[in-house]
Amino acid sequence: MTRVAWRMLTQHPMRAVATFVALFYGAAVLTVCGVLLESALRYHGVPQHYAAATAVVAATDLTIVQGSGQDLSVNSNPLPEGGRVSSGLAVRIAAVPGVRRVVPDVTVPVQLAGAHGGAAVILGASGHPWSAAALTPFTLQAGAAPASAGQVVLDAALARTTGTRPGQAVRLVVPDGVHTFNVTGIAQGPAPLRESVVFFTDAQAEALAGHPGTASVLGVIADPGVRAGTLAAAIRAILPAHSAAAQGVFPSVYTGADRGLVDSPAVANGKVLVIAVSSTFGGCAFLIAILVISGTVGLSVQQRHRDIALLRAIAATRRQVRRMLLIEAIVVAVLAGAAGVWAGLASAGWLRGQFVSQGFVPVSFALHVSWLPPVAAAGAVATVAAIAGWIAGLRASRIRPAEALGEAAVERRGRLADVVRALLGLVALAGGIVLAGVAAHLTASAAAGTAIGLVADLVIAAALLAPWLTRIAVAVCAGGMRRLGVPGRLAAANLAASARRLSPVLSALVLVVALGGSLWFLQTSIQHAALQQSRAGLLADQVISTTGPGLPPSMTQAARHLSGVASSVGVVRSTLFSSQGDEYTAQGVGTGGPAGTLDLGTVSGSLSGLRGDTVAMDTVTAGDLHLQAGSEFRGWFGDGARAILRVVAIYRRGLGFANLTLPAQVLRPHTAAGLDSLVLVADTPGTDHARVRAALTQAVHGVDPAAAVATSGGYQAAINAQIAQNTWTIHVSVIVLLVYVVIAALNTLTMAALARRTELAILRLAGATRRQLLRMVRIEQTMLLGLALLAGGAIAALTLIPMVKGTTGTATLYIPPGGWLAVIGGTILLGMAGTLLPILRVLRVPPIEAIGHQE
Repeated sequence: MTRVAWRMLTQHPMRAVATFVALFYGAAVLTVCGVLLESALRYHGVPQHYAAATAVVAATDLTIVQGSGQDLSVNSNPLPEGGRVSSGLAVRIAAVPGVRRVVPDVTVPVQLAGAHGGAAVILGASGHPWSAAALTPFTLQAGAAPASAGQVVLDAALARTTGTRPGQAVRLVVPDGVHTFNVTGIAQGPAPLRESVVFFTDAQAEALAGHPGTASVLGVIADPGVRAGTLAAAIRAILPAHSAAAQGVFPSVYTGADRGLVDSPAVANGKVLVIAVSSTFGGCAFLIAILVISGTVGLSVQQRHRDIALLRAIAATRRQVRRMLLIEAIVVAVLAGAAGVWAGLASAGWLRGQFVSQGFVPVSFALHVSWLPPVAAAGAVATVAAIAGWIAGLRASRIRPAEALGEAAVERRGRLADVVRALLGLVALAGGIVLAGVAAHLTASAAAGTAIGLVADLVIAAALLAPWLTRIAVAVCAGGMRRLGVPGRLAAANLAASARRLSPVLSALVLVVALGGSLWFLQTSIQHAALQQSRAGLLADQVISTTGPGLPPSMTQAARHLSGVASSVGVVRSTLFSSQGDEYTAQGVGTGGPAGTLDLGTVSGSLSGLRGDTVAMDTVTAGDLHLQAGSEFRGWFGDGARAILRVVAIYRRGLGFANLTLPAQVLRPHTAAGLDSLVLVADTPGTDHARVRAALTQAVHGVDPAAAVATSGGYQAAINAQIAQNTWTIHVSVIVLLVYVVIAALNTLTMAALARRTELAILRLAGATRRQLLRMVRIEQTMLLGLALLAGGAIAALTLIPMVKGTTGTATLYIPPGGWLAVIGGTILLGMAGTLLPILRVLRVPPIEAIGHQE
């Protein structure tokens, strides 16, 4: 049967085009996801600042332990603010045999004014103690090392950019304000760094970092001839011991390429992001590929009953028929997979460039292409195609030759296969309804994670129940269809008689509506809720922000003492973890609340109680953690420090601002920069806002040259742009999946339409006109599209409502007018174009010729 299968493919290649396209696109998407996932798993960054260190000791992850015994699970979350290790540990490490030197290092955010192209610019840099220069290593090119407070050494690139020489003074913005420093020397590193460096004395660097007795990193330089692995093992042996069930932040030893994870926090953040996106997107794509490929292959086999009957008539056995169909599916899958993986590899390179340009991953993120992702992608689609071909061949091979023509004309009902299909469809439907109910009571993150599974479950239910849904719809609409004359009666009879044949068509349209309506409008609903909350809650007239790492706390005081300013509140942004390891956004505000600059929509308690170790949280977070005013929140700050805070208020506008709100003086010490993110300014009623803004601009530039003052409207516009950028990966993923589904639906519609040559030819010979047949097809499509929109819309609603409620705290959906038009209009256009265009082509062929037409 191998020769027969090959001859059928070569003599009638158009039969396999739809299957080839579905397999090609599936292999390409899975290859992209696989390459990105492997690249992220292998990504460690490029050690720069610690390139000369044999090993580095740092606390970069928060370990969360849940369960016990066989159910014990240990998860690690990267610390967004970076962890700290005790400086006293350096003494113990220095005593390890083979260690030549241990250098404690801290990082201080620095900004200084420079010139580029004749224009003044603000340059960002990282500050370090001079002793840490040996970890790169930096060597003095000119001048001397800093010997006292107020002295600094600049790296050579920064000195060239600013035109600074030893002996000159520079004004630097550091966490405690703007200060003038004397440049005592210029240092040269082995290679250009991604960030400029300013070196302080060890004592001043530690003071500016604000965490006495701790270090960000302990750099270890080994004696000559000591291997990094041997040294790392010896260091691990003297680190503080902890049990396997302990949770918190613990120092780890990094060597080789792993030093890059410590060198830049952006490396770990980018790594986590790409792993999450590629794995989630890949899982969704594979699930959709199963639905698409199985439907396409099944329809292709279903349309070849006459060919199969002919083979049975010339003594082909059922086993031979199944083997032939299996070989065809595998051949097409291998060819499509081989072509698709190359398209996937090219797309992975483009997507990597987009991730870098959007700032999601550092420039050092590189693709690692091995044999595994392409082979896995091609193998996955080939396996799905083979299984789908085998299952479709089971039914096709049972057809008796004499029954083939009759089955093509009138579908038989009441068989065991139909009963099993109906039962499976009802089970899937019941499971989807239960899952939707459960999702409505899950946490926000857990509810969002069930979206794809819920959509897939309900789409599978619709696909299994499609024949009965079609018959019910025909029974309901039959009276109206018959009033449309001969075309209406023909359409009603055809739909009732061909319900099973039309199942793949209905399933494809339902998948388009359900997927587009759920995933896309989930994002529009969340974004709309966030923007609405932000607009309603922002009371400030002016917003001070910066392009640098943050604003010095003194900025708030500088703004508060200006004429025309009623109040100013510095806002610190960070992250907290719950005791279960869930990550929540956090903001720090002034003692006693945001003082007329923010209205968070308090529903219980009072923000005036934000003093000391207290916290306020939004309703969604309070529901997730089962907390209320007066309860105790236990978790960790973004730097890994333990957080035990008393809940003083619950508010409803967390999506627009932050899940948690703390006093700024409590949150700020647990941030990497120790700086404010924003300063919100409320003007005195009746004052000229423009005059206040001008005075603010002049005042803030004296504190931070990189600061800028914007109106509340300008700040909202910036927030809109930031939200759009943050959701870029989600939108791209949804678009790719939708394109796949649309292509599959178009293939299915075209295949189903072209398969009606003989049926339409017989009707024409019986006296039906071309115009009547076109009208019949339009009536059929109108009913199918209406049913698809109704079923797909119901699936989208069952998915959206619990997802939106779990994320925003309300079940209110936001579907923009353009969204309605895109889904409804796009589905109608797809259904009509995918059917009417092939039908027009079929009707151009004379009916006598069409009856014997095979391709």
